[in-house]
Amino acid sequence: MLQYFIKRIAQLVPTVLGVIFITFSLGYFGPGDPLKHQLGERLPSDPAQLERLRKHYGLDRPFHVQFSSYIGKLARGDMGISIVVQSKRPIRDMLGKALRTSVQLGGAAALIIFVLGIPLGILAAYRKNTWLDYVIVSLAALLPTVPPFVLAPLLLILFVLQLKLLPASFGWAGLFDSRAILPLIILVIGPMLIVVRQTRNSIIEALTQDYVRTARSKGVLEHKVLSRHVLKNAMIPVLTSMGFIISGLLTGSLFVESIFGIPGFGKLIYDGLRAYDYPLILGTTLVGTLIILASNLLVDLLYPFFDPRVQFG
Repeated sequence: MLQYFIKRIAQLVPTVLGVIFITFSLGYFGPGDPLKHQLGERLPSDPAQLERLRKHYGLDRPFHVQFSSYIGKLARGDMGISIVVQSKRPIRDMLGKALRTSVQLGGAAALIIFVLGIPLGILAAYRKNTWLDYVIVSLAALLPTVPPFVLAPLLLILFVLQLKLLPASFGWAGLFDSRAILPLIILVIGPMLIVVRQTRNSIIEALTQDYVRTARSKGVLEHKVLSRHVLKNAMIPVLTSMGFIISGLLTGSLFVESIFGIPGFGKLIYDGLRAYDYPLILGTTLVGTLIILASNLLVDLLYPFFDPRVQFG
């Protein structure tokens, strides 16, 4: 297992370098000027003064010099400083603070998805073609079609303005604050219903296998059939889905964090793109890539524990 882990880590290095190179190239050759976003109307008209500013931020150097310098600093743990969003603040500090918030929110959402989604999928599979199955499957098909930027205002109007069950849900004061309820609901709805559908289909397929019929014919109790024979084989596709969902919750909650004013990783991505903060865009892209790759690697490492037929290559 250790050899496989080292091999996979070595394979990830070119991917990370490729992502850095592409992002850096798009930022360097793409449209937009970070200084214009930072200074706005205060942008000096004097070309000499403007050139001094570009030299101060290292924006005057050729592409290969800037790229090699960035890689060198990155190897020492220096991700640069923000030049627009939070001027002169280290990117590493900004990412650390934002990730702590997103890990709380995304982790809670992932736990709810796991705790509710899998049992609902099992229930729908065991009650196949009953009214309960139809209700669960219908919700699983309909609710994910409503995008977060539509669902968020609707829930705010309903629960905050009309029913007055929740206070104004803007800002972040921790996971156990009432303002975290609506963002959690929105983050959970789509992915949980994907897990419900995936679990249901996997359980239904597993229940038709010969080893399940053999276990039942031997008089094995149904809950033992489920835990020992059905779940282990049915959880492989669900595990794959959960890997993508967890990485998506941490890196892709851009709309939710922006709408509710949550200072997490998604909002940091949005702020960097909107302000064309070159170093911040690079930092968020790099960390987002690492999160996705790490979640996929974790899923691969977990496969053999659910299916002994899967061996590390």
